[in-house]
Amino acid sequence: MTDNITKHSETFTIRASEVGSGGQITLPALCSLFQEVAGNHAHKLNFDITQLQEKDLTWVLHRMDIKIERYPNWREKIIIETWPAAGDALRAYRDYRILDEEGAQIGACLSYWMMINLKTRKPTRMPQDVLDLRLSELEHVMPVKSDRLSSFEDADVTKKFVVRNSDLDMNEHVNNARFVEWLMETYDDDKAYLIKNMDIMFMRESHSGDMITSERKNEEHQNYRHQLTNQDGDVLALAACS
Repeated sequence: MTDNITKHSETFTIRASEVGSGGQITLPALCSLFQEVAGNHAHKLNFDITQLQEKDLTWVLHRMDIKIERYPNWREKIIIETWPAAGDALRAYRDYRILDEEGAQIGACLSYWMMINLKTRKPTRMPQDVLDLRLSELEHVMPVKSDRLSSFEDADVTKKFVVRNSDLDMNEHVNNARFVEWLMETYDDDKAYLIKNMDIMFMRESHSGDMITSERKNEEHQNYRHQLTNQDGDVLALAACS
């Protein structure tokens, strides 16, 4: 079956609504584009969210490891290339490359996915037809990580948010790009573009009405740790940035 699978790519022109005050695309906007190409490719392969929901299954993003070499500018055209990569029965990987108009790589991302049962909201083994739809012969854009990020105390910067209905996705929980947006809110806009690496783990769901606390801890050599928690103190996401 994998003989018929190829990489998928789409071209985007960066819109005004996707850039910050410096005229470059924001990291949350890039994450939204990753979602778009992944969803379109999964639909072509017959295992996107809407198709899985018919079987009481859905995809859940567990981790994203992002490296940005250059943020593209407003009105610039970019190509995002993606493909599903080898994993195991409980984990799936999807790779992304961001290319400029000349085909030079300006960014990459390795994403980690799980499948959950919509009735139990617990991880489940992937059906064999999904396991067959992966390009195992291609190398990942960056090494797979097995370590876990940890929470912290004594944050240096704290911001608070209330989850809106517009923050939710088709799984009826907060969209992962919103988590990235809330983490980045702890930086001034001009400082956000200095972040070239983000490793983020999504730990728990969040829903409309939740009270979110976004915290950042400054470390040496312009390294930063982040965490998102809800009103009950549950950790929703952890991240490391540099």
